[in-house]
Amino acid sequence: MKNQLMNSVSRGTPLLAGMLCLLAPHWAVAGGFDQDLFERFVASNMGTDGKPVYYYSTGTVRTFPGGELLANIEGVDMARLLKRDADGTVHKASRKMFILRDPKTGAVIEEIDGKPYNQTFYPYQYMTFRLGTNGELSGGSTQGAGAKKHFVNFAGGIEARRVGDIAVFSAANTRQGQDGTGSYEMYEFWVLPKSSGIKPSATLTLTLVNWQPIGKGKPVYTHRTSWRVDRYADLPASLRDYIDTKAPLYREPPRDMAEIERLQQ
Repeated sequence: MKNQLMNSVSRGTPLLAGMLCLLAPHWAVAGGFDQDLFERFVASNMGTDGKPVYYYSTGTVRTFPGGELLANIEGVDMARLLKRDADGTVHKASRKMFILRDPKTGAVIEEIDGKPYNQTFYPYQYMTFRLGTNGELSGGSTQGAGAKKHFVNFAGGIEARRVGDIAVFSAANTRQGQDGTGSYEMYEFWVLPKSSGIKPSATLTLTLVNWQPIGKGKPVYTHRTSWRVDRYADLPASLRDYIDTKAPLYREPPRDMAEIERLQQ
């Protein structure tokens, strides 16, 4: 997204493009967020009116280290604002799915070494966010069903900063498995001001190192770029065709808490 922005700016205003390169990022206050950044985070992440927000994703999965291309990845992360409490806490309902494709044929990878491969599906994630008095963002995420239902506390894990007029939101997540495997992932949202006129106005990058079957016992590196679209119909046909035939639940995020509670059973 940064390259796209730089290209768009530099074509008409080379001086401005040069100045953009020199802008130093800064945190609004000690905890990273102020009220303006919090509102921009909410608007870009889940919207403000309860209507669905979609982020279409595309990227690659490679060996780590080495960088050999193993698969292309395609998917969507969708969300909506459920409600806002009197104390400012916002409640978000989201759903996401990602599929791996053969880098040569584009076909969805259905099996690895003769064993069925289950694509990545999250039927729901229920999240809350609240802006603290010192600029910190508190809240957490609930996902899973039955005995696998669990809660993850954000505990200050989301940071905000400004790069010129661009708002940047970063979230790191690490996991450690009992078998010695684990993962590290970093999400970064880049949100342009509405006045920029540049589309898309919000993009997301993900970098992830973890273990999964396509790595055949070794860690893999995933890099995804996502950008916001406002309607399911605006997603590429390549993904809509898969969802419509094999995963119709993923046409929209959960509608309300009642749907989330059913999925938690």
